[in-house]
Amino acid sequence: MISVSLNEIYSETYKALRSVKIEWSLAKDCANKAKWLAQHDQYFLGSILKTADLYKNKEISISINKNTSKKPLATALVGLLLVEYVSEKKITWGGYVDSSKFLLAAMGIIAKEQQINLILENEQKDITAFTKDKAIYVNTNLDTNVPSYFFLRTYDFIKKKNTKFTSFKKNKDVTNLNDKCWERLKSMAFETYVPESETSKSGAGY
Repeated sequence: MISVSLNEIYSETYKALRSVKIEWSLAKDCANKAKWLAQHDQYFLGSILKTADLYKNKEISISINKNTSKKPLATALVGLLLVEYVSEKKITWGGYVDSSKFLLAAMGIIAKEQQINLILENEQKDITAFTKDKAIYVNTNLDTNVPSYFFLRTYDFIKKKNTKFTSFKKNKDVTNLNDKCWERLKSMAFETYVPESETSKSGAGY
């Protein structure tokens, strides 16, 4: 294991995703969610690497309106866009989601910034997570790693069943990561650097 700061997680994630030609705004949003997950002691690194591979192979969708079980929505990349869209339009969104932990991160970020009450339900209408008072509460009995169909909406009132929900606590400035996965992410990030040449020198103000 290796200790990594939140700022390193943000910068290396952003650069790694740019190395596979992911649009800068989506890479930035993913880096923000990765930082949030690390700060709240949630594992994320393997899912970042998986997202990069799926994106390169065109096996995930970045369209909010077009996703399937075989090509689910990459919430690692568009989770914040989805949450903001649902919050603004006050609609119920339904779709297939890959790595829903990033959707939880997006909900947590928006809840803190805008104090919006959101609820995430699975296909059986079980509550997966909800936001309230700038915090997110998660159903600890449900798996958020496998691709699944989810509904996301705003709410005024929730009738909760006898289910245990856990609040993610913001408690870390440094986190421990798998060193092999971290080195792979850093090697991807390194690919975004432009090799030094006469062209790059002239563009860099030499």
